[in-house]
Amino acid sequence: MRNVYIINPKAGKHDHTVQFMERIRAVHATHGEEPEIYLTQRGAGHGEELARAAAEKGDAVRIWAVGGDGTVLEVVRGAEFHKNAAVGVYPCGSGNDFVRSFGKREVFLNPENQLAGKTVSIDMIRTQHGDAVNICSVGFDAKVAAEMNYYKHLPFVSGELAYTISLAKCFLGHLADKMTVMFYYADGTKETVTGEFLFTLAGNGRWYGGGYCGAPNSVIDDGLLDFVLIRKPAYSRIPGLVPKYKRGEHLSNPAFSDLLVYRRGVKIEIQSENEVVSNMDGLCIKVKSEEYNILPHALNFILPRGAALPKEPKNAR
Repeated sequence: MRNVYIINPKAGKHDHTVQFMERIRAVHATHGEEPEIYLTQRGAGHGEELARAAAEKGDAVRIWAVGGDGTVLEVVRGAEFHKNAAVGVYPCGSGNDFVRSFGKREVFLNPENQLAGKTVSIDMIRTQHGDAVNICSVGFDAKVAAEMNYYKHLPFVSGELAYTISLAKCFLGHLADKMTVMFYYADGTKETVTGEFLFTLAGNGRWYGGGYCGAPNSVIDDGLLDFVLIRKPAYSRIPGLVPKYKRGEHLSNPAFSDLLVYRRGVKIEIQSENEVVSNMDGLCIKVKSEEYNILPHALNFILPRGAALPKEPKNAR
């Protein structure tokens, strides 16, 4: 089996490419293997090109995304639906939210754990602008994600701190938008809700924004998306709501009882009166309408030794 490493040297605060390459070559040498190593060099989209080229050769291949969540997004877009290819992740970015759903980051940074891992089938999210694997959203939190892309490159600013700075700035501006949201369920039924919403989220994974647990009940291989909508709160309530949301307590905390709409389904359509930001695993664009669909078992994912697929919490509703 081929092992292909796609490294983003600009991920995170420091370039550890040389050290990583030396370590990976040494580990594979003990197995009598020679890995293929490529660096992303042409900006956005190059990782996707490299992953697709590796997958389209047709033989069994493990493609490792070495970088942050943006690198992961590009690699999975290149490898999805290729039955011969499996994607692994070395989380070396500023946020590394995707792997939080499976366990500790340190597990994913250990090459021996990775090579001893097993391949599992996980879902993805189809959008009108390309597929995603973790969390998509429309509205205020997507606006925060767009702003965050500037702050996370500042010295001494972690992914979590960048999100917090962006959050504070965005709270000083436009807070919510009138939306019409239609849920589609697995049994063929549908439901429409309207209102002034802070944001609408579709979760395949659980974490985003450098450590915010937006979809705490989401299960990444169950063929469903978790939909979380938060209605516009009074400004005075926001300081008390944010830490609870960050910890993933919003689905059961009474403080959200008049604000929360929570559903599970296979598709969501969103219409907004105003132009809003749509976030797809950190990739942000402005839209007035959006659609997110579940893609069941679209990706072969390498689950390292010591990591586990997320299960539905016992208190999930």
